[in-house]
Amino acid sequence: MKILVTGGAGFIGSHVTDAFLNDGHQVAVVDSLETGSTSNLNPSAQFFEADIRNQERLNDIFSEFRPDVVSHHAAQISVPHSVDNPAFDAAINVVGSLNVWRAARESGASRFIFASSGGAVYGDAKEIPTPETFIPKPLSPYGLSKQVFEMYLEQLGAAGDMIPVTLRYANVYGPRQGAGGEAGVISVFVKRLLDGQPCTIFGDGTMTRDYVFVGDVAEANRIALSAGDNDVFNVASTTQTTTLELFRLICELLDCDPENVQFAPERKGEVFYSCLNAKKALENLGWESKISLREGLEKVIAHERNSRL
Repeated sequence: MKILVTGGAGFIGSHVTDAFLNDGHQVAVVDSLETGSTSNLNPSAQFFEADIRNQERLNDIFSEFRPDVVSHHAAQISVPHSVDNPAFDAAINVVGSLNVWRAARESGASRFIFASSGGAVYGDAKEIPTPETFIPKPLSPYGLSKQVFEMYLEQLGAAGDMIPVTLRYANVYGPRQGAGGEAGVISVFVKRLLDGQPCTIFGDGTMTRDYVFVGDVAEANRIALSAGDNDVFNVASTTQTTTLELFRLICELLDCDPENVQFAPERKGEVFYSCLNAKKALENLGWESKISLREGLEKVIAHERNSRL
């Protein structure tokens, strides 16, 4: 199968690319490299440097590669940046995503997998863990942009040109992660603690997140190649972890001082409590999160230490 991954030089997209290649698929990556890195690129994938806001460039790439499936991960991923510049966020996450859909449809692709954000789309949900049936109430332009494109997919998918599958990720973490995104705090904590520097927690530390390991997320994408037609699925661990609990666990694994922390005001647009119900993914896709937070953090720490050798 020929699969094109947008954002394939980024954190999550590169792991998804690796998983597809390991299964023997022919994979192409489209990435602007504004936040992605060439060090994340799998040499077995064909690489096209491009910004998804450039429709003409996308059309040329898709016409050349002719993918069967598109895995769309390219995005503006920072909640604070979306608050500061919502037009820029929408230009990438809404208009850019529509550009990718159009190029995919016109090149003959039959399937479109969209990486959405359960952590941002639902907002401060009254139902925890939050199921897919909960009506989204995003608190940030980032979350809103993801919801808006989901709505486009629902309408565009009804035309039957391509089959959409939407995966609403919880807070994805793992090796290769930078400081951005909804679980970038893990990368920041690990790097700063290894450097002997203090860490900053925004708020009082009781904010919760649902951390899901990137390898489990890649597995959900593998399954979505042939299942989940015209549907939306939470991809999550269904476990709440406060920021303080996360920090103390990382300190325990690194054997460092848990008092090496400072607090700062909460950031605008951020959800306070987030935990997703992944029962639907288990029942319909046979997918569930398998890597515990402790095990996943050990992998992140090992990767960071190896990168410093």
